[in-house]
Amino acid sequence: MSHVRVRCTGLIIEDNSILLVEYDNNGIHYNLPGGGLEPGETIVDGVIREVYEETNADVEVGKLALIYEFAPHKQSGDYKVTERHGLHLIFECKLINNSIPKPPRQPDPHQVAVKWIPLDEIESILLIPNISKQIKEYVNNRKTIDLIEDHQLERLKL
Repeated sequence: MSHVRVRCTGLIIEDNSILLVEYDNNGIHYNLPGGGLEPGETIVDGVIREVYEETNADVEVGKLALIYEFAPHKQSGDYKVTERHGLHLIFECKLINNSIPKPPRQPDPHQVAVKWIPLDEIESILLIPNISKQIKEYVNNRKTIDLIEDHQLERLKL
């Protein structure tokens, strides 16, 4: 098992609103839909699965929008050095198959809703991780990062 947990995440924006998962765990907070990559799963497959598990929505995975690293050993304050080092790969996604996001039948513990939050209100909510400014900057500039998947590359002839 790797010492860094890879988290596959969907960034879904429609009509100047962002799709977020609402949790009530010691107070209301929000997350982008996503979660840990499973063994044998590609990153793109992980985004599709995680978004579906948390929002009941089918998505097409687009470009890599943002990368967020959580390194607890570099944090001060409330973080414990025993917390897991994490790398969040945040992909722009589009809803497909006439999907309408809604809470799953068996949500994660403390998940209470799936909500569209207007982008101009994103800084007024508790978004974890606190990447509201980076999301707004991304939406305004749309600078993406290509994901290069080895299995899609032409094979070298040696």
